[in-house]
Amino acid sequence: MAALSWASPAQAQGTFICPTGPGPGEQQIGMTPGGNGVASVPVCASSGPPPPPAVPMQSIPNYYAAAWHADARDAWFSVGFQSRERAEGAALSACNSAMGGGCTIAASNLNGAVVLARGVDGGLYIVDRAKRREAERAAKDYCRKQNDECEILRWATAEPGSAPVGQSVPENPEIYAPQGDPRRIHGAAVWLDKSKGNGRPHVGDVWVVGGRPSADKAHADALAACEAEYPGRCVVALSASDTLLTVVHRDGQTKSIATAASVELSKKRALDHCKEDKAAGKSSGKCTLAGTFNLSDEFVIRYDPSAEGKPFATAQAWVKGDSTRWGSSVWSVSGIKDVDVAGKAAQAACEKESGEACEVASSSFNSLVALYLDQNKSVRISSMARDIDPAERVAARCSAAAVTCNLVKVVDARVAARERIDLQ
Repeated sequence: MAALSWASPAQAQGTFICPTGPGPGEQQIGMTPGGNGVASVPVCASSGPPPPPAVPMQSIPNYYAAAWHADARDAWFSVGFQSRERAEGAALSACNSAMGGGCTIAASNLNGAVVLARGVDGGLYIVDRAKRREAERAAKDYCRKQNDECEILRWATAEPGSAPVGQSVPENPEIYAPQGDPRRIHGAAVWLDKSKGNGRPHVGDVWVVGGRPSADKAHADALAACEAEYPGRCVVALSASDTLLTVVHRDGQTKSIATAASVELSKKRALDHCKEDKAAGKSSGKCTLAGTFNLSDEFVIRYDPSAEGKPFATAQAWVKGDSTRWGSSVWSVSGIKDVDVAGKAAQAACEKESGEACEVASSSFNSLVALYLDQNKSVRISSMARDIDPAERVAARCSAAAVTCNLVKVVDARVAARERIDLQ
């Protein structure tokens, strides 16, 4: 009876003896004391209703696709589709809408990652794998097998979803399109062919153009800039699209140029080419980084690597409009490190002395500047590369304009000077 007198209050508090242990929805919380020949038995309490059965889940497919075009500098990614056909159709539609047709599918799959990489001349590569890092490694490995070096531009991932079995799940599509104009932007570099001569000395300069709509246009413009000064002696050294171009020199002579999708890789490749030539005995001296140009920018330049970072800027200013007193005067500064600074200095010198509003008439870097008068006593200014004869350039310009001219002064951008030049 002692054991029974213990059990009754326990039952009143929601506990009970469970001789065979806890059952479903129960948990053991102790044992009865036992004694006087009565064995100790488990004491249990209710643990609430049993948990509901697990809801069976289904995997929701996530298809992706990448479309591209031969004339595009980027690609179009689609993710979040429940069929490959819909993913491919969405990527193609976005690409064709931007490019006017001609797009193709580069990759498509289920539940994975796709990456876009650019090679050293602007060529594109698209690779997909189960995970993004795997795709990036595979893209770079593939580039190396193609004797190329790539930089990863961007990527898209498509993770699988889940929902209860039988539940209808709508698609969640996304399109990742290029920013800005998707078409390739081309550039080219030209230098002199040492085997060809026309009586003028060889120079180590390189003519570079960027921002052209096609490779042919880039070649033509770069050659035209060089041939205007060295007829019959110019050759295309390199062309690429949407990349950075780096120039390396030795003793002021361009020795190597290289492009890549990043500044760092462009510099490394240009230096490596220069060092390879040195190791092969083709040249000697220290390989020095000169300048890096973005071929996506629109420009044309004759580049002298020996002048990089030197104070070789010059500018000329004159009084705005007609001036009785200062109409034939030009204020010139040279030997300045920056072209913009030179322009401001020339304009300030003009306004300080004349007391009138002035404007920059000419500014250039590492140049010769010819100041001359035509037959109407109008002041003319022409800048040119240092190996150009100023008298010949002035004569050619004036002949083309059907006027006669008198060369008064030649300013050397490398010679530091600040002066007022009166052309009489």
